[in-house]
Amino acid sequence: NLLKLQGEQNVKLRELEDQMLAKISAVEGSILDDDRVVDGMEVLMKEGSQVEEQISKSAEVMTQVQVAVGRFEPLSITCRDLFVVLEAMREISFLYEFSAGTFMDVLDHVLATQSSRSAEVTDETIASLKTALFTEIAARVGRGLQVDDKVVFTILLARLYKGDQSIGAEEVSSTAEYVSIIEGVFGKDFPWQGRSLSALKAITANEISSTVPLMLCSAPGHDVSSRVESMARELGNNLNGVAMGSEEGFNDAEKFVTSASKRGGWVMLKNCHLCTDWLRETLVKKLQSLGAGTHKDFRIFITSEINSKLPTGLLRISDVIVAEAPTGVKASISRFLTSIAIERFGNPVKNRLYLILAWVHSVVQERLRYLPRGWTEKYEFTEADANHGLDVIDSLMDEAFGARQQLDPDKIPWDAIRSTLQKGVFGGRITNDVDQAVLDKLVTSVFTPHCFDVGFKLADSDDAPVLPEGSSPEEIFGWIDDLQSNTPPTWIGLDAEAEIARQQRIAQSVSKRIKIVSELLDFL
Repeated sequence: NLLKLQGEQNVKLRELEDQMLAKISAVEGSILDDDRVVDGMEVLMKEGSQVEEQISKSAEVMTQVQVAVGRFEPLSITCRDLFVVLEAMREISFLYEFSAGTFMDVLDHVLATQSSRSAEVTDETIASLKTALFTEIAARVGRGLQVDDKVVFTILLARLYKGDQSIGAEEVSSTAEYVSIIEGVFGKDFPWQGRSLSALKAITANEISSTVPLMLCSAPGHDVSSRVESMARELGNNLNGVAMGSEEGFNDAEKFVTSASKRGGWVMLKNCHLCTDWLRETLVKKLQSLGAGTHKDFRIFITSEINSKLPTGLLRISDVIVAEAPTGVKASISRFLTSIAIERFGNPVKNRLYLILAWVHSVVQERLRYLPRGWTEKYEFTEADANHGLDVIDSLMDEAFGARQQLDPDKIPWDAIRSTLQKGVFGGRITNDVDQAVLDKLVTSVFTPHCFDVGFKLADSDDAPVLPEGSSPEEIFGWIDDLQSNTPPTWIGLDAEAEIARQQRIAQSVSKRIKIVSELLDFL
């Protein structure tokens, strides 16, 4: 508006000059003898003086504007560099697709929440905006990154924030050292791990809109759709869920999205990794067509396993949360046993075997974190293996005891259970003789009549858990609650050095990824 006003004033001044010249050229004889010309000249000169004064004032305002803009220039450079970092993260994983629209949403939010605090633009104001911007970027972007990549991204943020390329460049031996570096730059309250599922209600209400899907990506077997369903019930919102992967599912999904986008309401499309072609060819186009007419209360949630075939277009228009399953024996046992229908826990002897199976499943999974010490290869063990193990136990027990409820532990078909688990259920995925020997030892050590003895230890170490005395559902789940959350390597048949080696391996991986992204950026 100021530039427009300046232009109009300059045009007016030229018009007055033209009028003055026209009056002078039209005079016959002496100019001073023509009163009309003299009076007109006085009017024109007066108007011209006013216009010149206005131009002078607008120039002063323009100078002030340029000074104010200059104060924001360092922040604008930081914004540019931040977005370049976001773009470079795609070199690490196909999941990391961040659009300019996503960045602008974050920037608009920061400017809106910070601008009300001070009307005057000072160096302190700019510093406060910069800190708020980095905090909000970490909170929103961090939730869309896998665990180790959160560290990578935050180290890059720290370098940009401080203007110091040496941050995180030194050799470290554990992720704890990287976390210490991060906290040294940003403080302990910095949300570098992301504002994630624990803040699902706030994210849904304040950080996504009717035209931005919330995409929940998880590891195989870790379904987070129940979190959305629980939130919808708590808030009293109508949620239409569709299990994708069939023609019927495609039709229902289109119908629900069309209806809810006009009337308001929530839609959840589940297991979308099963229909990546439909996502690309139909859903992305449907979502891109949503505009200002979309109902403000419409929300769409998409759940999927992490899959490289997910369309880039969908990732770019979505707000992504990567929901990785909690690690550790306790989390794994709890996740597996809570997935079993409570009606299945009808016999204490079978319950004991289910708990032993859950232990084996959790140890098998946990050893994957210690490659190549835990297993020599990254086998694709999943919760489906443990579910298969449940069916094997039930089948062999029914064959041995029929419908009897009083079961003698000594008469359980131990050899058949051990053999099936070792060779079929878990062993069917193993291709290395050394790994097979590890599995055989694990299964044999716990699937034994002694597991019904009081004080039976689940591993050959002083700190190994001892099974509960009883096997009712209440006793089993109470025992799980009392387990420590972190898993010592000795619980899974490894020595203490395994944890040191694992931390070193992770630190090396993080360092390598930091270098990959940094080499693309001349300012980091």
